This record gives sequence, structure tokens and C-alpha cells, in this order.
Amino acid sequence: MSASAEQRMANTRAGLVRLHGVLEGLGDADLAVAPDVGWSVAATLAHLSFYDDWVAERWRRWLAARRFQDLPDDITELVNASGERGWATADGTRARAAALAAADAVARLIEELPPAALEDAIRTGRDRMIDRSPHWNAHLDEIEAIVGR
Repeated sequence: MSASAEQRMANTRAGLVRLHGVLEGLGDADLAVAPDVGWSVAATLAHLSFYDDWVAERWRRWLAARRFQDLPDDITELVNASGERGWATADGTRARAAALAAADAVARLIEELPPAALEDAIRTGRDRMIDRSPHWNAHLDEIEAIVGR
């Protein structure tokens, strides 16, 4: 495994520690907070859960076919636009549990991937398929700002 893949995996491990620390420190009132503009904490957690499950499923499909499926360039915008209504209805406690479970599962799956999978992700510019921390940290920063931490 390349040093580059190992660094991305280390980032995911560190991000997972931060995710657990922030989410486990949120009370029921924190989970219900919604800013004037943007997603509530619960909706953000539902969003995180969805994308970690998405990445895990993409890896399972890579393992079956030994290649990535092509996706449209605007897939993230399409998914966010179509998922927003459902995420907005998320129960905070359930969303937190789902976000933690999905993050744990995708991190475990990434740790178990063969080196060829990791190198394929790097070679094809899919760094976030290995390093989940940029997505987690961006939303954790938002959550901490919303709840005043």
C-alpha cells in the first residue's frame, strides 16, 4: 500500500475519532437545533449517514467488479437536492445513531480493502472514497458552530 493511501486512511481514522467525540457530546436539544439558513443538526447527520452508506456500497460494487461505476458529474448536487426533504424530517437521536453506525462501517470497510482498490481510488481521483474526514469535518465544523461550541 502506498504512503498516500495510508495517509488517507489515517485521516479517516482521525476523523472518525472526532466524529464520535462531537456527536456523542450532543444532547437532545443540540440535535434539534436548526440555523436560519441550512440544515438542522439532525438533517446534517442523516446526510452524513447517507453518504457513508453510499461510499460503502460503491466499495462493495468495486470489490465485485474490480472497477468503479461511472457517475454523472453533478451526482452530488442531484443527490443533495433529492435527499434534502427526507433528511429534514430526521429524528435527531436516530440520525446520530445512524451517522455513527455508517461512519464506523465505512471506516472498517476501507481498512479491509485490498491495496489495488485503494490505488485505483487514488489513480482515478476518488480520494474521498478513502479519506472520509473532509466530508465529516466540514459538517462537524457546521454543527459545532450551530450549537455554539
